[in-house]
Amino acid sequence: MSTSAEPDRPPRPTLLLASAVLTLLCAIAFPLAPVVAPVVTFTWPQGAPSSAAALPLMPYEPVALDASVSCAVLAATPSGQATLATTPPGTPPAPVGGLTVRPVPGGAVVTSDGSVLALVPLPAGPCTLTVASIPERTTVALDGRVVAVREGDVRPVVAAVTTQAPGTDGLSLRLQTDTRFQTTPSAVKTLLGVGVLLGLAGMVVAVWRRDGRAFRRPGRVRPRPVDAVVTLALAGWAVVGPATVDDGYIAGILRSRGESGFTGNVYRWLNAPEAPFSWFYEATRAWASLAPGPAASVLWLRVPATVLGVLLWVLLRRHALPRLGSALRGRGATWVAAAAFLAWWAPFGLSLRPEPWLALGVLAVWVCAERAIATRALLPLLAGGVIAGFTVALTPGALLGLAPLLVALPALARAGSGVREGWTRALVVVAGLAVAVLPMAADQSLAGLLEATRVRQLIGGGQPWWQELARYTVLLTPGDVQGGLGARLAVLLTLLAVPAAAWALVRAGRRGVAPAPARRLLAVVAFAPVLLIVSPTKWTLHFGELAGVGTAALTLFVLLWSPRVVAASRRLRGPALVVVLGGFGLVTTLVLIGYNQWAYASAWGVFWNDIPPQILRVPLGNVALPVTIVGTLVLAVLVAVRGAAPRRLARVVAPGALALVLVVVVVALQGGSFLKVTADRLGTFSYGSDALAALRGDPCGLASDLAVETDPRAGLLAPGSPSEVGAFLASSDSVDATLAPRFVPGAPPAVPLTVGGVELPGWAAPAGVDRGPAQLVSGWYALPAEAREQRAPVVVAASGSLARGDVTLEFAASPVEAPVSRTPAGPRAGTAPRDLRGLAPEGATLVRVRATSAARDADDARTATPAGQAPDLPLAVSVPRVPRTVPFDDLVPPGSTALVDWPVAFVFPCLRPPPLTGGTAGIPPWRVTPPGLADAGEIAVSPTTGGPFLTPRLLVDEVRLPVYLDGDPTRDAVGLARWVPRLPLATLSPQVREETVAGWARAGRAGVPVLDTP
Repeated sequence: MSTSAEPDRPPRPTLLLASAVLTLLCAIAFPLAPVVAPVVTFTWPQGAPSSAAALPLMPYEPVALDASVSCAVLAATPSGQATLATTPPGTPPAPVGGLTVRPVPGGAVVTSDGSVLALVPLPAGPCTLTVASIPERTTVALDGRVVAVREGDVRPVVAAVTTQAPGTDGLSLRLQTDTRFQTTPSAVKTLLGVGVLLGLAGMVVAVWRRDGRAFRRPGRVRPRPVDAVVTLALAGWAVVGPATVDDGYIAGILRSRGESGFTGNVYRWLNAPEAPFSWFYEATRAWASLAPGPAASVLWLRVPATVLGVLLWVLLRRHALPRLGSALRGRGATWVAAAAFLAWWAPFGLSLRPEPWLALGVLAVWVCAERAIATRALLPLLAGGVIAGFTVALTPGALLGLAPLLVALPALARAGSGVREGWTRALVVVAGLAVAVLPMAADQSLAGLLEATRVRQLIGGGQPWWQELARYTVLLTPGDVQGGLGARLAVLLTLLAVPAAAWALVRAGRRGVAPAPARRLLAVVAFAPVLLIVSPTKWTLHFGELAGVGTAALTLFVLLWSPRVVAASRRLRGPALVVVLGGFGLVTTLVLIGYNQWAYASAWGVFWNDIPPQILRVPLGNVALPVTIVGTLVLAVLVAVRGAAPRRLARVVAPGALALVLVVVVVALQGGSFLKVTADRLGTFSYGSDALAALRGDPCGLASDLAVETDPRAGLLAPGSPSEVGAFLASSDSVDATLAPRFVPGAPPAVPLTVGGVELPGWAAPAGVDRGPAQLVSGWYALPAEAREQRAPVVVAASGSLARGDVTLEFAASPVEAPVSRTPAGPRAGTAPRDLRGLAPEGATLVRVRATSAARDADDARTATPAGQAPDLPLAVSVPRVPRTVPFDDLVPPGSTALVDWPVAFVFPCLRPPPLTGGTAGIPPWRVTPPGLADAGEIAVSPTTGGPFLTPRLLVDEVRLPVYLDGDPTRDAVGLARWVPRLPLATLSPQVREETVAGWARAGRAGVPVLDTP
């Protein structure tokens, strides 16, 4: 008996256990393994004597610094000047305090990091003052004798090495930069990585042999027309669809990867590495490196997400839907799933963010878990563990990748055959999860990962778990870019679908749905709001990880609450129908009060991007709400009287059918709006026109559609007649009769307005009197041909507050006819000089400026300006001009180095980011900024956010040049600034060597001004 039963027993899991143990041990040791780091040292002076040399460190402080100053050069330095400094003259000591050594009567004063280290009396004869600074302490010595010691980290910020002494004799400085994150794997780390892979390969062989015939291939699913429709929709969306708010951020990180040597956050957090959540960056960057031409265009960068979308749909069609039951295999159910999938994909899927990867990973783990339950095989379980590990390694909030395994635990336990089998399954899953350590710590040490985490926590930027409600607040805020109607539809309808589908499964029977897999799927979706709480940021974009399982949940809801099922089940026609239909009406209302809103350039030309959807100027949300209230009340009364809704009525109001209609309408609205944008804006920028340009060989994005005004004075308009040479009219007939009593007679004072680095002539508007406004009106100016033909705008610069005033352009064919007023487009908030732009109406040959300035009454004058709010400054306007421009690509050719702020970086693929390597930051000649007065991009140069380009910013003045969009000249599309060095700067050459350091070793900490503490 024993010998005959022996072949039926599974083989001993020797190879499996050995491979799993090898995988786990190598994975544990992998982050601790040594790494190779460059040691970069700079010395000053070098070569020809220079009073200043650029040395913008990143991070801002060196690992170690040694400076030496002779008493002779101190004595030769003019009083009040710095003999040696590591920040340029005029830099405030806080929050970016550098090292300074200054002479004072009878001695010298040494400061670092904004604090005085020592006041040193100097002897009459020759002597040398030295400063040595490391993370643990900073020491000041005179002729080798220590005169002051400051314990703790007071290393100075270094942007340059400067002196105001007559020469550099007697001065020296040597420092080592902080390259803790610029590491590469050592031979030992590489061998451990190979060990992890060998262990994984051994586990695959072992479980394949162990499974034998238990592992069966799923049935073949034939392609259908729906597959072609979804694929074409995904491809078309890649061509014309919008960008997410973070695509520019991630594009900047991708483009800087080659310059930095690691995947760092180039916009904040001291360029700390994105590891351990960065492997998808590497995959996308590898794809970008294959782009033909000089750069990876927007369309090229969208290919990975589109491929992920196709794979996600294939996984749904081939594995997920069939697993949920026979009802979801039919043609009708597949078309429902296609609509639900596109509803999720449109707002969340087309992105450089990790959500497309997450969505595929979460669904793949669920499919693997279900396959393991169905076949009792180990290979799907191993695959699920590996995929779950890689999914969790995508982003800090990706714990949803573990949810399918957690939900499947009871079923997997029942599928086992004994304690040993259970331990084997657990070991397979844990070892599979451990494989993810390879991409998480591929080129970083454990110390580097811990330091990057410390920097992020210290600087902040995230939100604690108890602010999770903020995610839903912005989702439901009309006008917020995170709460567009597409995002609302997918999220809110899925949140309704989960409990509704679960209730229908319990109360209405199977109806062709496999109850156990369906319950597990709905449980995974229900886990999402809970697991998202741990995400350090609260973007609504994180909901995109539900695109796969959320599609399946919506499909279940539509089928389980379809007219046929609802009519056939009295339980579904009872009070449950009232609740679900009322919930659906509320979801519909919330969706329809949202805007068809998208981030930055995606919204240009999109209808309903600034208002809710309307018909005959009636917002649809205002219709949906009363219909929902009345309909729900009527249905509730009917159900209360009859016990259930009539079959015919139930067919009409079945929530599944209504939800499908809403999904199709919103998907069509989104797709149609972007198709229309592409057709309407072929002569200017849209994502559709940019994709077509990329296919023609122009991958440079928005830069190809821009022009720059390099000299605003060149476009100043000439007066319309000799009697009106730039003077403002003070006669009452030039002012509206109702305002004439409020007008202050006399010529307004002339004031200059600085635009593009030059001063333009202008006038200050007179203050109103007696609580009333006053006006000033310019003379007439002749319009050149390009303005008369609407090829160029008329531009007037304005400074001061427009909150209590206004600026209008008045156009006419002659001075005697009634003018046509136009309110120029441009930023109204703030007080800094900004351009206001307007197009001349047809037939106009003259233009003049009318400025209205409202007075502050006595009560207003006594009211202080609230903290953080710009003061209400007087209004001033310039002489109008029609800009004379040059193409953006001529001024900033493709391949030029420029700091491109994150909100606009996605659409400037041909500009090279400044390097962040060797512990220093490059100094670019250009900076591309968001439009108007927006300061979102300032995080890259701000010390409180750990901006990597703070030290270069200290060395330059920023001169902003007006930029115009071809074919849409009144739109403030983007900003361009020239970085002009504040003083002549020499360049220092580094000395570089390499050293191998243990994975747990660290040299001090990366300093963060103001926020860091010793």
